[in-house]
Amino acid sequence: MKKGKILGLAVLIMGLLSGCEKFEPEETAVSVNQKGQVVSYVKESFDKDYYSSDELEASIDQAILDYNTAGGSENVKKKKFEVKDQNAELTMSYASGDDYSKFNQVTFFTGDVLTAYQAGYDFSGKFQSVEKGQVTGADVTGNDILNSYNYGLVILTEPILVKVPGNIVYASDNVEITGKKSARVLSEAEAGAEAQEPETNEDGAISLSPVSSGSAKETEGSTAALAYILYE
Repeated sequence: MKKGKILGLAVLIMGLLSGCEKFEPEETAVSVNQKGQVVSYVKESFDKDYYSSDELEASIDQAILDYNTAGGSENVKKKKFEVKDQNAELTMSYASGDDYSKFNQVTFFTGDVLTAYQAGYDFSGKFQSVEKGQVTGADVTGNDILNSYNYGLVILTEPILVKVPGNIVYASDNVEITGKKSARVLSEAEAGAEAQEPETNEDGAISLSPVSSGSAKETEGSTAALAYILYE
């Protein structure tokens, strides 16, 4: 290969790596990029004798096939599935937050403040201000947030780790800031409730859904508290 082509390839690879900022969480998490695309990282205990990794992977593949077939697209993809050391790990990609929401039957919004407001999301709760990964205040009002209409925004209810593509500037009070671009949505379980066994189907096989570990899928009329993460 010519030197020029080698250098060009190296530049391309470095560009991809710097744009992605490799994210390898040790817990169930989601990451959102600048285009609103979502990657989910699911980690579940897989320590029962009656669990079958083949059956689990087959059910995941079927769910993806059903969703993509119904939508006439390839918006949901499985990137990695592995069972190792009595743990199951699944990485999936979604073309949009809407695909993530529909596939997992949960609330999940990606966009900006203005779009969220126009979609009917409520900003009347309490918010905290954030600078360089640290909380600097807890007296931010909904009006303050709405005046920041051009900030990027992720809204969800799942108690999981979230990585956003910019520096976090505001978050609702049910969010723990873990870094400049990462935060964890708080849950009752993290507040001391007893951990639940992973969800299983009628045959007793584990159900590895890209929703948070031990939490049930949302249903219509769910009252789960919304968590807001704003970034610039």
